[in-house]
Parts: sequence; structure tokens; C-alpha cells
Amino acid sequence: MSTLDENVPSGAPNGPGDPIFTPTIDPQSKDSTNVFPLDGVNIESVSDEHLILLGDTAPVLYQIGPNKVVRISRDLALKCGPSVLPSEAKALDLARRKTVIRVPHVYRSFQVDDPFEYYGTRGYLVMDYIEGRNLGDCWMQLAAEDKADVISQSAAIISQLQSTVLPTPGPIGGGPCRGKLFTDYGAGPLNSGSEMEAWLNHKLEICKHYNQTPQDIPPFKFRKFVLVHQDISPRNMILDAAGQVWLIDWAHAGAYPPAVERAAVAEQHLFPEFNKMLLNALPHYDAEVSQLQSIQYGLSVASLA
Repeated sequence: MSTLDENVPSGAPNGPGDPIFTPTIDPQSKDSTNVFPLDGVNIESVSDEHLILLGDTAPVLYQIGPNKVVRISRDLALKCGPSVLPSEAKALDLARRKTVIRVPHVYRSFQVDDPFEYYGTRGYLVMDYIEGRNLGDCWMQLAAEDKADVISQSAAIISQLQSTVLPTPGPIGGGPCRGKLFTDYGAGPLNSGSEMEAWLNHKLEICKHYNQTPQDIPPFKFRKFVLVHQDISPRNMILDAAGQVWLIDWAHAGAYPPAVERAAVAEQHLFPEFNKMLLNALPHYDAEVSQLQSIQYGLSVASLA
């Protein structure tokens, strides 16, 4: 299969939210008439060392800072960089096993120790290249009925995610929690509900101490964790030739309270029309979302406290 794919490398400090980072895209990477390095090659026969080399030399589908997605064959893409952690491949695998959400299939993933990187590692993830248009590039040009269909599909995707109940919080398989709710620097690992509650309640206390949130906001108490993507946006969706939506970039995915998905959509600044339409189609969780939004000061100004 094929696209701009599972890429937008979100996660560590100075990630894609940082305006100084602008994406690099090689137009040749999108041209399926080109010859790519591993065309006709069984991916199982390719060494990790060769894949590392291709991360530096194959046509770039998308790059922000040190994180990139390159096209290694007509059917495969390679995502690599210091923000690519093992939990992403595990989240994709879980989504494929537990839901019917359209996501790239992962064929290989591995890590290389790198003490100079923020998380001490660089990750490599080989997956399907999904053919289609990045929704972020075409949303404004879609007809009204096509936009409504995309929203319907997106709401159905979230419904499936919310139906996937998981026993413990955090990234699939462990690791630091990432996403807007956990600052630009990540948090944890937070290996239990009580640890996640304690981390968020600490942020809440900071906000109350500096009068940045109402004093009557209750402490966090979680009873349920579900599969959450945390970065649902047109830039992380592929619209294929049949009009079907594929969800990509699972870097921030994990087991979190159900309200986190809605709160994450509400915090998206790009594509306001998409965000508004999607929020109108989702369960509200008003009290829980307000509680999560109440700690913004602690996640931004006091992110390291």
C-alpha cells in the first residue's frame, strides 16, 4: 500500500509543534513510477544496518527535525528518529488486532541505543506505505458531503478506540507518556492509575497555588483506561482512492482515560472546522475535559515543575 504515512514525528522537545521546525518533503518519494531501494526485496532479508543506512539515503516522505519517514519501496515506508519509541509499533499492532481501524501494518521495528538523544535511543519502524492524499492537504477542497463522511468515519474510529479497554495506563508496553497532556518533555513512566493520578494532581496543585485554575477543581481519579490516539487531526489521516480514512502517527497513543481523546482534539489549533465538526460528533465528557484543561499552566509555564 502507500502514503505520507505514519510519520509526523511528534513527541520530544522541539517537536512538530515548534514553529522553527518546517517539514522537508522530497517530491520523488510520492512518485510511484520511481525505483525505490527495496523494490522487489523481501524485507525479512534486509539487515538492521541496511535499514539504518536507508533512513539516511532513501527519498524523504516527511521530515521534521531529526525525525523522518522515508520511502524504501513501492509498498513500504520507514519511520526513524529519536522520537520513534517501541510503544508506537505496539500501539499499531494492538489497533490492528482489536479494532477494524485502517492503520499501516508494521513489519519490523527496532531500537538503537544513542546516549546523546533525549530518550537515549533512536527507533526504526518499517510499515505499509498507504496510497492516498494526506487529509491535511485536501480538507479545505473537499465537498461538504465528503467532509461529513470523513467526520463520520473519524467519530467511528474514536468509538472503536474507546471500546478497547486496557488494564493499565500509559504507552502500550511501557515507556514515557507523551502528548499535550504530558508536556513537551513527557512524563513518567507512569505504571499505574495511582501514579498517573499523582502526576496530574501535582500539576493541579501547582495551578491552584499560583491561582491559575479555580480552587474547587477536584483531584483526578481514574476508573477506566481505553486506547487513545491523542493526535487525531487531518495531518495524521490518509484519504485513500475509495474515500476511506487511514489513521497514522501513533507516537502518542496509549491507555488513557476516555476523556483524553476529546481533550486532545479540543487542543488542536490547526483545522478548526474539522475540530469543531468532530467534537460535535463525540461524547462530551464535559466535567472530565474541563478538569484536564484546568492544568494548562502546569503543562506549559510550569512544565518542568
